[in-house]
Formats: sequence, structure tokens, C-alpha cells
Amino acid sequence: MLKVFFVYAIIAFSFLSLSLVALWYLKSFELHLILIRLFLIIEFSLICIFYNILFKSTKIKYTLIFSTIIFIAFCFYNYTQNLHKEFDFMPLVVECLFFTFFILYYFYDVMQNSFKVPLFQLSSFWISVAFLIYFSGNFFLFLFTKSMEHEPNFEMQYTLIYSTMTIVKNILLCIGVIVNNNNTLKIDSDTIPVNLAFDDFTNL
Repeated sequence: MLKVFFVYAIIAFSFLSLSLVALWYLKSFELHLILIRLFLIIEFSLICIFYNILFKSTKIKYTLIFSTIIFIAFCFYNYTQNLHKEFDFMPLVVECLFFTFFILYYFYDVMQNSFKVPLFQLSSFWISVAFLIYFSGNFFLFLFTKSMEHEPNFEMQYTLIYSTMTIVKNILLCIGVIVNNNNTLKIDSDTIPVNLAFDDFTNL
């Protein structure tokens, strides 16, 4: 599960760097749009893989696979309709809406079936909270960008909201990794070796 998360983090950093290079140094807005589209598809796919690992239900797993295929097809169709024009926020809106409802369902499922470990000790809980805040916080921002982009000070407001959501998301993702490491160390320290020979101990 955490391997998928680390792959997501590496890809996110790589695509951010490449898109900035394409936009600032190569002055290629078209390449910048292509990189954003590719990252959006990879992000959606990796998050679906992440929850595919978490869920045991076959129906949920097939739903995630089917949703990924539909989203990829929608992104390609949307790109062909807006080719060489401007960036369309509709795929981002669809992604935010989908994962907002899906993560809420994940929390419902966890509260119904998880009794062994408190929720705040699960790395998946903090990762889900991070994505929930990020997607729900940016949903209306992406939804109304087209109608508000010509308003004064909108660019500053957009940057402020998006940056805030991204920073909060990254902080919570780091907490998820730290929680997982602490739980792993605790389990290792409390585990009795299987090959421990009790006959070797002297009688007090």
C-alpha cells in the first residue's frame, strides 16, 4: 500500500518539475497541458490502485478498475475536444467529485468493519483524510474557475486556495507515513521470535 503512495509522491514531484520546465524554460504551453493531462491520469489510476489494495470486496475492486478506464477515456476525449486551445478543468472536477464520495464511503466501511486498531493509528486513514481535504477543498475552485478567471484578484485567490490545500495534503500524507513507521516499530518490538528456545533459560 505504501509503495503505491511513494510511487505517487515521486511521480507528482517529477511531473511538477517537468511542467515547470516546459512552461518557463521551453515556453511550450501545449507540452505543459499534455504533462498535466498525463499526471491527472496517473494520479487517478494510482489512487484507485491504493484503494483497490485496501478494499477486500470484489465489487469495489471492479468498480475502481471500471472507473479508471472510464476516466482515462474521458480525459482523452476531453483533450481532443480542447486540442491546442486551453486547459479544461472538467477532468479535475470529475476526479475531485469521484474521490470525495469514494473516500467518504471508505470511512464508512472502515468504521463498520475495523475494530482492532484505532483509526488515527492507520496510515490509510491519514492518507485518506489528506486526499479528502485536497479534493473536496479544490472541487468548487476547479468548478468555477472558467466563470471566474477574468475577475480581478481571482488568480491570487486561486493560488492561495490551491496552495493551502496542497500543503495541508502533503502534511497529512507525511503524518500517514510516520504513523505507519511507529506502528511497525511497535509491532517489531512486541514480537516474540518464533524460534525462541525456552529450555535455554535458567530456572530462577
